[in-house]
Amino acid sequence: MSEDDNQVASALVAVGSKALAVRSETLVRRGLALAKSLQPGDADAHHNLGLALYLKGDLDGAIAEYHEALRLNPNNILAHHSLGVALREKGDQEGAVAECREALRLDPACELTHYWLGIALQSKGDLEGAIVEYCTAIRLRPDLAANHCNLGAALYASRDLDGAIAEYRTAIRLQPGEAEAHLNLGLALQAKGDLEGAITEYRTAIRLQPDYAAAHYNLGAVLYCKDDLDRAIAECRTAIRLQPDYAAAHNNLGAMLYYKDDLEGAIAEYRTAIGFQPDFAEAHSNLGAALRQKGDLDGAIEEYRTATRLDPDRADFHHDLGVVLFYKGDSDGAIAEHREALRLNPNFADAHRVSAGEQGSA
Repeated sequence: MSEDDNQVASALVAVGSKALAVRSETLVRRGLALAKSLQPGDADAHHNLGLALYLKGDLDGAIAEYHEALRLNPNNILAHHSLGVALREKGDQEGAVAECREALRLDPACELTHYWLGIALQSKGDLEGAIVEYCTAIRLRPDLAANHCNLGAALYASRDLDGAIAEYRTAIRLQPGEAEAHLNLGLALQAKGDLEGAITEYRTAIRLQPDYAAAHYNLGAVLYCKDDLDRAIAECRTAIRLQPDYAAAHNNLGAMLYYKDDLEGAIAEYRTAIGFQPDFAEAHSNLGAALRQKGDLDGAIEEYRTATRLDPDRADFHHDLGVVLFYKGDSDGAIAEHREALRLNPNFADAHRVSAGEQGSA
């Protein structure tokens, strides 16, 4: 194999890194040619073909080639790793974890596999396991910003905000131009109550990536928290322009318009949010509030009932439904909903609210 072919193979083996997310057509063509140039019974040939297919977006084809590589050589570390990455993208987290663990049994010092095992574990809801893997990846490769970003995300999810902030700051020190790290740092600062710090990070993310819809969305949410409604609305509209099917942004824009006394505008945005995401309980509840304000009690009841069906553990949804039922003269129904609200949370908040901020993907 030539030196150029070695470089192509090495690049393909790094599958899963952010650099390969673009699915380079040149790399795909070179990888396919390289795979075909090797012997059909060669496990590495099937592995490389699988990697090229993965980059092309053919997950099923890639998985089939990885399995063939492992049939020919069950101890092929790279094939186990690559299969784990592909299975994770297919949504088979259990399979992904199993393949990553097998790769690590064969080579415990593979930082990239610890990284992907952490992602698969976090996708399964095993935050403690994910944190262990990310920490191991950092110990093996402390200078890789992605490792710190993912550890930050897991710590944020486990409500260790100080730990998350520290990891995001480390990631930014290592890679200052990574917009997602600034976004996630902003979310952690916002959760800590540092709204000015959050605004700075969201604006930095937007400066680095002006078309970053999630950054505009979250900037709008924090500006809303500071009662800067006009700028908040402008950011929500920008997020929607960049990503028209952004249900959470439509919901938040609806809430902002509601507080600007634009009931028709709010109702339109809530309905749009629901159109894109029919199981969006918050949007149904907010639509119920707007319809109630408009005097459409039957419509409000329908939306509140949908919200309680989609998220039966939200005390405020039951409370709001109870209020409208009372106004409609259904005292028994109102009492039942209020009792359920008190059972769930004696100290629930008012029903109308703006959705919580969204974190960037790990």
